[in-house]
Amino acid sequence: MSYDDNELYEQFDRIRVYQRGERRAPHKPLLLLVAIARLQQGVKRLPFEVVSEALMPLLDSFAPPVRGKHEPQLPYWYLRFDELWEVDGAANLPLQKGGFPRLAGLRRTSGGLPEAIARRLVDDPGLCQGLVSLLLEKHFPVSLHADILDAVGLSAEPLEPVDDRLESVKTRRKRDPRFREDVLRAYEYRCAFSGFRASLGPSYFGCEAAHVKWHSHEGPDSVANGIALEPTLHKLFDAGAWSLTDDRRILVSAHFTGNHETVARLRERHGQPLLEPIQGSPPKPEFIEWHREPELGGVFRQPALPLQE
Repeated sequence: MSYDDNELYEQFDRIRVYQRGERRAPHKPLLLLVAIARLQQGVKRLPFEVVSEALMPLLDSFAPPVRGKHEPQLPYWYLRFDELWEVDGAANLPLQKGGFPRLAGLRRTSGGLPEAIARRLVDDPGLCQGLVSLLLEKHFPVSLHADILDAVGLSAEPLEPVDDRLESVKTRRKRDPRFREDVLRAYEYRCAFSGFRASLGPSYFGCEAAHVKWHSHEGPDSVANGIALEPTLHKLFDAGAWSLTDDRRILVSAHFTGNHETVARLRERHGQPLLEPIQGSPPKPEFIEWHREPELGGVFRQPALPLQE
């Protein structure tokens, strides 16, 4: 089977990810990024144990937290139904009552992209880069893209935007170019977490506009869903190191660790109020809850440190 560019973009765009309410699981996109990275290293087939070993730290870092352990066997098996993955010998694996093979059976298999797709990606590096861009843009915030690329072993050079001429992305919601300036102006170009603000002549720099509910998860480009943050604090927010209470007090994850200065900087603000914008609405509770609560899609790494009332 042969694929043209548009067919492949549409197929990657239509991946069915597990969704429960607003909670979405990026397991399949992460598996595809791992497969593409290994393909660029000349490896087309990956033993299940290699996939599991590669996926676990990615799921722990970039997927919504779970109560138990992440299960890399789920994307390894179910991505087959998106016709973007093959498990060698899948037809011969005995299935359990729910239609899923036993883990012992999966451990004896290897998987990879279908040969026709793998060949297209090897022959066309531009198409490969475009598909990587699509997976990142659709499933993750921009602040984490470079970290994800580095973690899977792909080049962290700036990626080209997905081609707007492609049918699969024509109707995708675009980012509002005014979002950044609206949020920074609302917070007077000051970090809402730390109060940091820098200027050189008439220009302000050092802060970014962060979405509370990610744009990739239908979060609106509005001040009511935005916070002005220093870049590192933005990345830590998107990674779930800290979040907010409904009344916008800072919550620091008990899992957050680092050197003394880094940990102290976050923990000294734990329980303190976020700075308010001087114009427009502060972050709405519905967006804060999405970020904080696991059942809503939350990325915050619970539990938080205790709050002193």
